[in-house]
Amino acid sequence: MLISMKRRVLLLTVLLCLSAMAFSQEALKVDVDKPEKFENKKLGYEKTGEKKFNVPRRFIQNTTTHYNYYFNANERLNAVIDRAKAIHRDKYTELLPFYNYSLEQTAADKQEIDSVIYKITTGILIHDLRNNWLDNMYLLMGKAFYYRNQLDTAWQTFQYINYAFSPKEKDGYDKVIGSNDEGGSAFSIATKEKRKGVKKLLEEPPSRNESFIWQIRTFIQMEQYAEAAGLIETLKNDPNFPERLKTDLQEVQAFWYYRQNIYDSTAKYLELALDNAESANELARWEYLLGQLYERTGKDDRAQQFYTKAMNHAYDPVMQVFARLNALKENRDGKEATIKQNIDELVKMARRDKYFNYRDLIYYTAAQMELERKNEPGASQFLLKSVRYSGNNPDQRNLSFLQLGDLAYKNRDYRSAKKYYDSVNATEALVKDLDAFNTRKAIIADLLVPLSRIEREDSLQRIAAMPEAERDAYLKKLVKQLRRSQGLKEDESSNNNLVNTAANQPVDLFDKADKGVWYFDNASIKARGFSEFKSKWGTRPNVDNWRRIASVVAFSQAKQIDNRIGDAPPFASGSTEITYDALAGNLPLTPEKIKTSNDSIQLAYLNVGRVYQDQLEDYPFAIAAYEKLLNRFPNTTQKEDAWFNLYYSYWKLKDDAKANYYKNLLMQDFAAGKYAKVLNPGSVPVSADSILKNQATSSYSNIYNLFIEGQFDKAIAAKKEADAMYGNKFWTPQLSYIEAVYHVRQRNDSLAKLLLSDIVYRFRESPMFSKAQTLMDVLNRRKEIEDYLTNLKVERVGSDTVKAQQQQPVTQTQQPVIKTDKPAVVTQAPPPVIHQPVKKDTVQKVQAAPVASAYKFNPQQAQLVMIALDKVDPVYVTETRNAFNRYNRERYNSKTFEINNIPLDENIKLVVLKPFENAEAAIDYITKAKQLATGDIIPWLPATKYSFYLISAENLDILLGTKDLNQYKQAMMQAYPGKF
Repeated sequence: MLISMKRRVLLLTVLLCLSAMAFSQEALKVDVDKPEKFENKKLGYEKTGEKKFNVPRRFIQNTTTHYNYYFNANERLNAVIDRAKAIHRDKYTELLPFYNYSLEQTAADKQEIDSVIYKITTGILIHDLRNNWLDNMYLLMGKAFYYRNQLDTAWQTFQYINYAFSPKEKDGYDKVIGSNDEGGSAFSIATKEKRKGVKKLLEEPPSRNESFIWQIRTFIQMEQYAEAAGLIETLKNDPNFPERLKTDLQEVQAFWYYRQNIYDSTAKYLELALDNAESANELARWEYLLGQLYERTGKDDRAQQFYTKAMNHAYDPVMQVFARLNALKENRDGKEATIKQNIDELVKMARRDKYFNYRDLIYYTAAQMELERKNEPGASQFLLKSVRYSGNNPDQRNLSFLQLGDLAYKNRDYRSAKKYYDSVNATEALVKDLDAFNTRKAIIADLLVPLSRIEREDSLQRIAAMPEAERDAYLKKLVKQLRRSQGLKEDESSNNNLVNTAANQPVDLFDKADKGVWYFDNASIKARGFSEFKSKWGTRPNVDNWRRIASVVAFSQAKQIDNRIGDAPPFASGSTEITYDALAGNLPLTPEKIKTSNDSIQLAYLNVGRVYQDQLEDYPFAIAAYEKLLNRFPNTTQKEDAWFNLYYSYWKLKDDAKANYYKNLLMQDFAAGKYAKVLNPGSVPVSADSILKNQATSSYSNIYNLFIEGQFDKAIAAKKEADAMYGNKFWTPQLSYIEAVYHVRQRNDSLAKLLLSDIVYRFRESPMFSKAQTLMDVLNRRKEIEDYLTNLKVERVGSDTVKAQQQQPVTQTQQPVIKTDKPAVVTQAPPPVIHQPVKKDTVQKVQAAPVASAYKFNPQQAQLVMIALDKVDPVYVTETRNAFNRYNRERYNSKTFEINNIPLDENIKLVVLKPFENAEAAIDYITKAKQLATGDIIPWLPATKYSFYLISAENLDILLGTKDLNQYKQAMMQAYPGKF
């Protein structure tokens, strides 16, 4: 037996040698720059041709190249691909990628791929170039560059194989690629493979034909689809293209269609290439992809067929679940019986332990089927079950909550819609229109505020109307329930007021803890601890310190609504004390309190109608709210508003009879009212909300001017009144910014930061966003800037020039300088040369003859640009100077401007910029700055508060003496007609 085995090994060795003799590669020439220490040493490839390529040499060269280099390099490259596949995660709710890895994932394993390329290069250079494995080594090198995502180098390598290993003539010369060697009209670029018998058994097929496939893949990855298509069509019609590579060609053709989103053709060729799948799970993955492709092209039967195949072939349980779900989903013929059968199958599937971890997805799919047969209540039940089982799948939980919210919103169940929407972690990936989603949430919140107010006041009035004994018993029972739910102990005092007499003493949470029970396992103690923390520190968002300010702003705004809508008792009026007296004190038991309660209900009904009317445009529900107000309170003080809104709502519904009815009532009882002007014959009706907005705009415009003019006390008082009347829906970023600048001046940095963070958080699209960020950065570095200014040594050089020397260099970015009580110097450039006012007798002489001829205009003379600010507080004058400093750095970074503030009189302040070579350069600057001032440079300053002027240094001296800006304006416009 042993002798027989030796004979077999010897025979196999002889056959291998004969094969190597008969089918070896032609020698190639390689030119390599060798390192210095190898310059005088010949490598294996240089010895090619020096020795005869006899059988022993052939055997040794083929064997070592194959097993020592090609085999190891190939194994390493396969390991790279396997690791990329292991990292890759498919999302079965989306269209799967064509391959279960990406070039970005393989390229991340750069060090390992570099070792593969090094191994291949070494294997080529140290062996005779006549060995059989040379073309395979080059193909493997091209693959390595491909997976390294160096596509240009990969293509060059594959193209080298195409030319270097092309078919040869009998005399050894290269055949012309694409030549006809079979007669007729045949056209071929492929290498003919005649591998039969021993040759087919022992020889590795030539790599040149396979390199064409890899060229196509490279073209597709490079998005060179025309080149890829040309090569695909050539190979499809090539008579010499081997049968063994036909499925590879169909695979890359499917990939070509896939990358261009041509799904029907992708499915056709991918189905033909399924035999190329390297494992059962990859076969199942491609079958799942085929199901998705057929589903997108409307071929439900084929989609169901391949989903079922994927389910049967998949090892991955997640793929099995999705494949089964999609197979059931595609089993539809429009009949309700079929849909019900599918739903029943899903319910059975959810009950099986095998699918326990996927119940959220199963119930969500069942909900979609319920929606197909218009069963919204059934769909909502399945969605709630999906939420219940989606603890470890936040994406599915968000999706279910979002659909629950949409269903509730559609059915006008706004309280449930708010609850569901608040549970959604909304992202652009989840919600197609994130702005519309946030707007819908805001509308719901606006609606629930008055609805909750009505419910609360009604409940208070119902309790107040109870007999005294029954009311007392009800309140005592409720106090016990509320205190117990908060983990508070009951106080059985004689006056029946369940008040903790030691409320002001420190509470020991562990004074009566159960022995052997850990704190975090004791529900009662945990509740007490939470209550104590909340009473001392309030409700705080769970965020890091570095984001605290912006988050607290957003959180506090949300809580203003949540506190009015939440699950607290309807009669708890903001007091955190849970006692009999606290609850009883909120009941409307006196005529004054009953009137206050009724007034609150009336206003709430009016606001409910306004939200339905102006935000939801649901006019029937708006009408119902207004009519309920009038029916319940015939003598309401909101009658004028209710009648006008009824008139407008009926007009929108094209019910002219009822619209005219309420219009006539208004004209009779409120002829001089606030809506009389819009009720004139022939006028187009305008909503009350529009009128309210106009009134609010006017009010805030006045407040805005008060801030700009420095009347801060009046502005803040007026703003409080306006906010109380209109809410913060009319709050503007410009108003926030100028108020923040005021607080900077008052050194109230914490308030300023809060206002600025509100702009950054809520108004990202506003021009004030970047300015608020800049000012916040300056505030954060305020001490550094002030120390820098303090360390500046200022020396007088001449009568009108200032020189600044920095004693201690401070590294800082260029930012605007905030006005402080310490000496302020603009750090971007040396201080401007400001011409001092002329002497007293000269001033008197100019004032004696204030005529336009006093100003001289020479367009070729150097000029200044002057920005005149009318009734603007000095703090905003300084901020204007800082704004133009920023603008000049951004737009004219190659030029240095001098800029300073000069008071002209009590109302007019000047911001002067220099130098400009002539009038043309100054006018060009003014033209560009004017266009950007309102929206970019100083968007917080009303356009009526500033104007641009061109002025020379001599004319500035005269203006500072006369202080008559209008006179200079007239002279300038005469000198430069049509320029201003």
